[in-house]
Amino acid sequence: MIKRHIPRRYFHIFSLILTVFLLAGCGGRTPGSPAPPGAEEPDTEISDTDESGADNAEASDPRQAPFSHAKPQAPADTDYVFPDPVSYTDDTGNAMQRDGGYLYSYYNGRLIRMHLETEEITLIYQTASTRQLSFCLFGNSVYFVERAGCDSPDDKDTSLWRVDKDGKNLTLLQDDIPNAGMLRDRTHYCIDIYDGIIYLINYSYGFENGEYAAKTANLYFRLESDGSVSEAEEKDTLYGALPRHLSPVCDVRFPSFPYAMRNYGYVFAEDSRDMLCRIDPVSGSRESLGISLDSYHMAVSDGLIYLDSFYSGQAPALFSLSDMALIPLKDFPLKETHCRAVVPAEQGFFFFGWQFEEYPVSREDTRQYVVLHILPDGTVSALLSGSGLPLLEESYSGNDPVYSSCFFRDHFYFFEEEETMYSLTELSLGESAGSRILGTWPSYPALSPAVITAESQYQETPIGNSASTVYCATEKLFLKEQNAADASINQTLAEIYTDFETYVAGIIQEEQEALEENPEWYDGLDYTSGYDFSLSVSLDYMDDDAISFCCSYYQYFAYAAHGYYWSDYYVFDRKTGSRLTCEDFVKNSASFLTVSRPYVEKMAEWDFDDEMLLEPSRFSLSEDGYTLYFAPYDIGCYASGSFLITIPYEAFEKEL
Repeated sequence: MIKRHIPRRYFHIFSLILTVFLLAGCGGRTPGSPAPPGAEEPDTEISDTDESGADNAEASDPRQAPFSHAKPQAPADTDYVFPDPVSYTDDTGNAMQRDGGYLYSYYNGRLIRMHLETEEITLIYQTASTRQLSFCLFGNSVYFVERAGCDSPDDKDTSLWRVDKDGKNLTLLQDDIPNAGMLRDRTHYCIDIYDGIIYLINYSYGFENGEYAAKTANLYFRLESDGSVSEAEEKDTLYGALPRHLSPVCDVRFPSFPYAMRNYGYVFAEDSRDMLCRIDPVSGSRESLGISLDSYHMAVSDGLIYLDSFYSGQAPALFSLSDMALIPLKDFPLKETHCRAVVPAEQGFFFFGWQFEEYPVSREDTRQYVVLHILPDGTVSALLSGSGLPLLEESYSGNDPVYSSCFFRDHFYFFEEEETMYSLTELSLGESAGSRILGTWPSYPALSPAVITAESQYQETPIGNSASTVYCATEKLFLKEQNAADASINQTLAEIYTDFETYVAGIIQEEQEALEENPEWYDGLDYTSGYDFSLSVSLDYMDDDAISFCCSYYQYFAYAAHGYYWSDYYVFDRKTGSRLTCEDFVKNSASFLTVSRPYVEKMAEWDFDDEMLLEPSRFSLSEDGYTLYFAPYDIGCYASGSFLITIPYEAFEKEL
C-alpha cells in the first residue's frame, strides 16, 4: 500500500513554511553532534577552579591540544601518576570474544565456542528464539544476560545465567530483572564482571524535557561464595565511586568501567563541559584530557585514543595517554573520512570506512569500502578494499557485523547473514585476503526453507532542465517457484513492485507538468533539490507453514524538513499462497483485540482506533509471538520512531 502524498501545488508551499519554522526553532545542536562545517565553536575557556572547588594550576605545557578548540589541563593531583595501560585484551563483553585458544560468540539465538586451531564448533546455549543476549567470560564460566523476544506488560523479562565454557551446568542466577528499555530491539544490557560484582550496563537514549539525553540505568549483582548472586548497591561499585560532577561516557563502544579498570587502572568519564577525563576511583585523582566529546568519534586501545572529527576538515589522529601527545596519521588514504567503525586491535586500531572516489551522476558502485590497520606510531596500512563488503554494510537488524566480530592474528571473524541462512565467516587480511565459511545455520525455524532470489534497481530521473531529480531504488525478493503456492506469492509481490513503480512515475509526471506550468518557481531556487523514493523487501519470518515479507518504504519530497518511512507486512500460507491475517490464527477479531490492545496501549503516546490493530499490513509472525508494526505518527510522534510490538503466543492460549 502506497501512502498518499500531499498534492504538489500545496506541498511546496507547506514544506517551505514548515522548513522556515523548523529552522527558527533549531538554534541549538543535539548534544554529542558535531558542529556543521564552518560553524564557530563556543568558547571553551577552562576555569582556574574545578567543580570540586580545588585550584587548578594553569597548564604551562606548550604542547598543542588535539584540536584547536580543546585545551590541555594539568592533573588535578600533580603527585599522582596514572599507570600505563596494558596492551589490548579481547574481554570487552561484546558479542564475540577470544579467550585463549577459543572464540566465543553469540548470534541469532546461538551461543557457541570455536577452537581456533581445529575449528571445532560447540553449541553452549541456544535460546528459545533470537533473543537479545550479552555475555562475558569469568573463570571457567560464561555469564550472560538475555531478554525475551516478546513484549511484556511488566517490563521484567530479562534474566541472568551462568554456564560452563563447555556448555554444561546451565544455571539461572536471577530472573524477573527489569528490562533495559521499552524497545527490546534497541536497548539491552551489556554484562561485565569486576571485583566480584556483575555489572549490567545500560546506556539509555531518549528525549527528556524536550532535549536529547543519555543516561545510565545500570544494575549490579554480587557473586556469593556458594555461586549464587545477590543485588548490590551502586555505591559499592565503580560507578558509585564517580564524583557527582562527572558522568560515564554513554557509549556502549567506549571502555566500560570494569574493562577500563582491568586493563588501564582508571576509568574514563566526562565533566559538566563534555570534556573527556580519566579518574582513579580509588584515589580520586583526575586528569582532563582536553578532548571534547561533542566533536569526536573516538575509540580507545593500547594506551591510545583514536580521534576523528567528522566535519572539522582535520585529518584523524591518535592521542597518546602516556605523554599526552598528538600523533598524526601517516599517509591516511582517505581524502574525506567516512568512518563506519573503529575497533581496538592488539596493536593500535582497525578502521572500517568508505570513500567516494568521485561524485558521478549515478550513485551506483561509487562507495569503495576499506579496512585499515592504524599502528601506534601513526602508520596506516590498507588491509582490504572493495565495492561490496557485507561486513561494512549498515545493519538495522540489531546484529552489527563489525561489533559482533573478533580479530586474531591476521584473521577477522564475523557473522554474515543471507536471506535464509547465516554463517560464521573467517576473512584473511593483507596480501592473502580471502574469506571462507566455518559454520552455517538456518535463520528461521523451517525444515524446508524456501529459496529466495533478489533483484536490485536504481534510477535517477531529472525533472526537465531544472535542478530537481527523482531518485528511486528498489530491492526486490522473489521465491524460486517450486509449486503453485510459490507462483501465487510471487504474483502478489510483483503487484507490490508495480504499484510502487507506478506511484513514483506519477510523482515524476506531476513534477514535469509543474515545471512546464511554473518554470519561474524552479528558477528561483538557489540549491539543488531531490526527491527520494525507495522500496526494500526483506524476508521477515519463515516456518514450514507460513512465510512473511516486510516491504520497507521511504519517501522524501524536495524541500521537506525530513522524509517519511513505513513498512507493510505480507504473511502467506506456504501451501496455498493465500495471504493470511490475524483472524486466520485466532478465533475472531474481537479475541485478537482483547489480547493485543493492552500491549499497544503500553507503547502508544495517544489514543488509537481498534480497527488499526486489525490492518493486515501491520501483522506478522515471529518465533515468540504475533507482531504488530506501527509507523511514525501511528501511535507516537516522529521522534519516537516506529514500533514493532511482539505479543507472546502464550497470551493467546485461550483465544486460539
